[in-house]
Amino acid sequence: MSAHDIHVPSGNQIAGNENGRSIRPIDGPTILQMARRLVVFTPNGEQIAALMEKARKAIPMLTSAEIVQRVASYNPDCFWAVTRREKFDINAPVAEGYFAFLPLTKEGLRGLLDGTLERRNPPLSAIAAQNEKPAGVYIWHVYAPGQLAVGMALACQKMWSLQNRDVDLYSWSIHETAARYVEGMGFRLMPEIVGSTAPQFHMFRRSGRPINLVASSENHTQPQTTPRLSVQVARTVDDFMRAVAIRGAVYIGEQECPYDEEFDGNDFSATHLIGYVNNEPAGCMRIRYFADFAKVERLVVRKEFRSSGLAREIVRIGAELCESKGFERVCVYAQKRLVKFWSKCSFVLPDKARELVFSDFDYVEMIYVSTRKQDAISEKTEPYVIIRPEGSWQHPCILERSIERGVRRPSVEHVAT
Repeated sequence: MSAHDIHVPSGNQIAGNENGRSIRPIDGPTILQMARRLVVFTPNGEQIAALMEKARKAIPMLTSAEIVQRVASYNPDCFWAVTRREKFDINAPVAEGYFAFLPLTKEGLRGLLDGTLERRNPPLSAIAAQNEKPAGVYIWHVYAPGQLAVGMALACQKMWSLQNRDVDLYSWSIHETAARYVEGMGFRLMPEIVGSTAPQFHMFRRSGRPINLVASSENHTQPQTTPRLSVQVARTVDDFMRAVAIRGAVYIGEQECPYDEEFDGNDFSATHLIGYVNNEPAGCMRIRYFADFAKVERLVVRKEFRSSGLAREIVRIGAELCESKGFERVCVYAQKRLVKFWSKCSFVLPDKARELVFSDFDYVEMIYVSTRKQDAISEKTEPYVIIRPEGSWQHPCILERSIERGVRRPSVEHVAT
């Protein structure tokens, strides 16, 4: 028996309904609102050992603290401590529970699904480093009694950076209560893998790729049933023209918005996101930045792609981008008929929501509030990170490679002596 699974008390309130359907998906506004009562943080080695000792009483055959410390030393994102917000003190943090993950390489994910990965003592070669995009993320083991269980949403947000936004999450439940826990947060039971010695897993889908069920020497692939969604920052003139074409088709073509009102002079002071369905540009949104808040606007999806879920994905990536830049508040002027949609994206109406009318529609102010990310871009961030392309701060860029040419100072070198 493997012990690398979820421990949930029988009184946990996140489980699905009688039909097994998710009632509080892990990335939905309800569970995220509940999770705001909690704090997740990176513990040190001694704290990991103390948490493991506490968890060992509840989880049979739990792996050793030394193994977990080794994995967390290789990739600190593998282990997140959780506590209630009122108990958190940055000077002396005390953890009440934890969430352990394995961000797996392609080989690691293949081993997980075919049963060859040693989950109790995984080799570091199977684990993606902190700056690498994993092929999949496995919920290794969890100790989160009672209300701490909703902290999974916060821990998963830490795993779902811009780099990992389309990575699927995997879980194997050691008992029925744990299965109800993950199913209540939107996980679905995967098909059994022919020839595999691994348990049957649950999966939380974040990619549109078909599931590659690799077992032994055979490939068993589930047909793709959902479109592949992706969102990218516009970095070229061609990218920007995609946004112009999409907005022109919808706002000017469908909603009959005057050209000068749609292209209002703010496009060259904004970040533009382009959403794709498979490889087709299908939606876009722009973001403008002010002193202490960011504003998302001009969200649009072409009519033939409006049932794909792309709009929510664009908003989610946009919010993550704002958080990465250090913004804790994101504003939108939502059309009143679309308040429900923005609510599903975790935007809320402030106590004194301001209303306005322009371009033939009525709007109301809505706000997305988050806590400042520890790794948000700031003036103290490594300079070579700051000069990287917008939204791609985890990847070295061409300017860093240019240092191989050495240093030149033409204004000094060409002065006659």
